[in-house]
Amino acid sequence: MRMAGVGIALVCSFAAWGQTARDLAGGKASFRSNCAFCHGLAGGGGRGPALSSGRLQHGSTEEDIKNVVRNGVPGSTMPAFDFEKEELDALAAYVKSLSGSATVAVTLPGDAVKGRKIYDRTGCRGCHQIGAEGSVFGPELSRIGAARSPDYIRESIVDPSADIPDEYAGVTVITRDGRRITGVRINEDTFTLQMRDASQNFRMFQKDEVQQVIPEKKSLMPAYGSLSQEDLQDLLAYLNTLRGDLNTGAEVKKAGGIR
Repeated sequence: MRMAGVGIALVCSFAAWGQTARDLAGGKASFRSNCAFCHGLAGGGGRGPALSSGRLQHGSTEEDIKNVVRNGVPGSTMPAFDFEKEELDALAAYVKSLSGSATVAVTLPGDAVKGRKIYDRTGCRGCHQIGAEGSVFGPELSRIGAARSPDYIRESIVDPSADIPDEYAGVTVITRDGRRITGVRINEDTFTLQMRDASQNFRMFQKDEVQQVIPEKKSLMPAYGSLSQEDLQDLLAYLNTLRGDLNTGAEVKKAGGIR
């Protein structure tokens, strides 16, 4: 009877292992369809923060992860997703498995104090906002160090056209008198275009009243590839310190989801 009990226990253990493996496989598929574009195929980060750093920003339990997926993150580009319970459970289990795949925090070389001076010297505040300072023409940077991986931030500085978020896509309007007006496209339909120019002016154009509307293929942010390696490292070190509060001031978008 004892041997039979052991056999039953082994069968149950293998069944549980098989169920866990299936859940993780399903969670991985959901992650790659819905999350990998921002967080990287292996959770290493990109437009979104790394999920394999050992400790997640909003809690590392599966319930914490499910809460973020269901509700999104105010103050960020993380939308809310509407998953079925089983799919959400599998996704949370997979993300939790990623969070244990690395335990060493990234330490960036460079001098953050010097980096702040470089930020000011190069005119970054003319387009970006940190806290209450700067401009909203470009992406807000109040928590860029927590929201983006160091590699993504570096690429955004030296080659900003490599990845242009849709909400910061540029557009140029040529008016009937030949003036060229360039800004960030806010909305566009068949008949009209709305943009925000670098002076923070909101502009709306009737398409039949202008010569041409030209989508910009390159980022409106200039490339800073001419920065010395030392200056670039100092600037990255400074940006990595920006980890402001997420829970204020932004509406959470609802994701359509791919699934």
